[in-house]
Formats: sequence, structure tokens, C-alpha cells
Amino acid sequence: MNSEYIDKEKLSACYHCGKCTSGCEVNKLDPSFQPHRLLHLISEGAPDELLNGDAIWKCTTCFTCSERCPQGIGVTDILWTLRSLAVKSRRISDLIANQRDALLTTGRLYPAGPLDAKKREKAGLPALSEDSSVVSLIFEAAKKDTSS
Repeated sequence: MNSEYIDKEKLSACYHCGKCTSGCEVNKLDPSFQPHRLLHLISEGAPDELLNGDAIWKCTTCFTCSERCPQGIGVTDILWTLRSLAVKSRRISDLIANQRDALLTTGRLYPAGPLDAKKREKAGLPALSEDSSVVSLIFEAAKKDTSS
């Protein structure tokens, strides 16, 4: 990993106390997600393991880890940087790829079910269309706007 992206000096201040991990809501649901271990892997020079895996995508970016760090390390910012590097090098997890594909084809991150239809009806909203051509038109228009 290129040192210009992550401040190695700041990262070296991490003494792996685990305060970031102990306050992490994701860790409470998935004990394998340990922010202090991710920092350790970066400091040990093993970024490919992180860029190729799912760990960096599990973070909800709530900033609890950064707020709890006694050394003031921006753990969340580091994870955002790793995500950016993963995307730039076209390495994203299956979870993110599935969400991207769903969003591009249906305009939603998850399929709408009967409960969604019931809530929409109760709120006076129209039923959701399964026609993805509208979504395609929106994305095409957005591409044109950004390229001009």
C-alpha cells in the first residue's frame, strides 16, 4: 500500500488497546470484525488481505472507533481510504457487488416484498414497478450530466 494514502506515523501510535473494537457495533454482531486487528494488518504491510476481503466493507462508518481511540487515530477514515483503494483497483466484495447490481437493475438495494407493498399502499404511494427500464433511464441521464 502506498504510504501517501495512510499516515503511517499516526498509525504507529496505535498500541492495539482494543477500545475501537470494544465499542464497535459490528463487532458485537460479528466478532471476527476487529478494527484494531485491521490497523495491525495495515501497519504490518498486509493491505492486500484487506483489499481482497470483506472486512473493510462491514464497517457502518458510525465513527465510534475513531471517537474512542485514545491516540486519536481516525479508524473510520482509514477504512474509507481502504475502500477507495479497493474500488480503484476493482476489488470489491461480493456483498458490495450484489448491492451495486441490485441498485443498477432495480433501483433498490433489496427486493421489495409484500410488506413494502402494504406500507406503500397505506401511505397512498403507487406500487413499485419491477420494470428496470426506468432505472436505466435515470442512470443514463446521470452519466450524461457528469460527462458534460
